[in-house]
Amino acid sequence: MFGAIWLDAGFDAASAVIVRLYAEKLATIVPGQPIKDAKTRLQEALQGRRLPLPKYSLASTEGEAHAQQFSISCQIDALNIRTQGSGGSRRAAEQMAAERALEKIQHA
Repeated sequence: MFGAIWLDAGFDAASAVIVRLYAEKLATIVPGQPIKDAKTRLQEALQGRRLPLPKYSLASTEGEAHAQQFSISCQIDALNIRTQGSGGSRRAAEQMAAERALEKIQHA
């Protein structure tokens, strides 16, 4: 669509349409802040080194069913790294564990 606008009306018209459609999304981008989540960044870092993917396992669950707290372990055997993360959902706990593993990889 943008190419058709560019061919028909030129660069300025295509640019104006893109800015109008994506201005709100573009305004939320913070330079230097990662766009991908921690689990994705960890997976890409390991794949870039040709290492196996991390293993996530549930370490514990605490609290009532409506307010549980999950603790997740992230293990990277090839680098001898094991981290823990906790959160109100398994996903949040996994993200925290992955972020901590990334920090260990960057400081190694």
